[in-house]
Amino acid sequence: EGMDTWYPLTHEKWQALGIVVPASQAKPAVVESAPVQEQVEAETVSVDVDSSSDVSMEKSVDESVPETDEFEPEPESELGTEAESSGPAFASYTEEDFKPPSFEEMEKEMTALRVKRAGFPEAIGRRAHEIEFRDEEIEDAWAALEKALQSGKEEVTASEFASLGQAILSAGLNDPGLDELRDEERDVADRMLNLQMQLRRMGGAKQMKGPAPWKKWVILGFTVLLFAGIITFIVLSG
Repeated sequence: EGMDTWYPLTHEKWQALGIVVPASQAKPAVVESAPVQEQVEAETVSVDVDSSSDVSMEKSVDESVPETDEFEPEPESELGTEAESSGPAFASYTEEDFKPPSFEEMEKEMTALRVKRAGFPEAIGRRAHEIEFRDEEIEDAWAALEKALQSGKEEVTASEFASLGQAILSAGLNDPGLDELRDEERDVADRMLNLQMQLRRMGGAKQMKGPAPWKKWVILGFTVLLFAGIITFIVLSG
């Protein structure tokens, strides 16, 4: 920008600005057509054809194998690029990443899962009302919900939505419109069961531990003082 025309990088104008580019090395010529021509000439000698056919054959061979010094590199594989940028390297992980959760962390997660699972009946009831999912086994819950909707009280309506969802869960009813919520509720229940088993093992091991060392010394000291007092009483009374 600012010049009158384009100049190659090896031009003296760039050298005056301090930009020096080494001269490019000439690429070795690739000889490909010579062996092919010799082979074709050897074949044309053994075949009884006129001179015009020989000339046309040599011309076709020369055109099919052009001599060129240019080399076009193959494009990089997209799969390799994606594999390199798929995620962080294994060496970037630390010991904390593989540390199992503590007893307190699992209890906290269990509390959050209980709260989440408690909201599924209402969510299922609202979805059933949205898609007009009805069945004979949940007609009573539907009637109570419609009555609550007419009253206009939000608290009563939320309770009746939860009752409708609980009725659907208790009856084991299924519908494509409820599959997403049912699957999510099942995943939460499975995770809660897994956590409960881990908490029992950790809590059981914690309960199996004996009393603290200081408690042992307190009990032992109290026992010694008790026996010493009894012996002293007997000696003094005798």
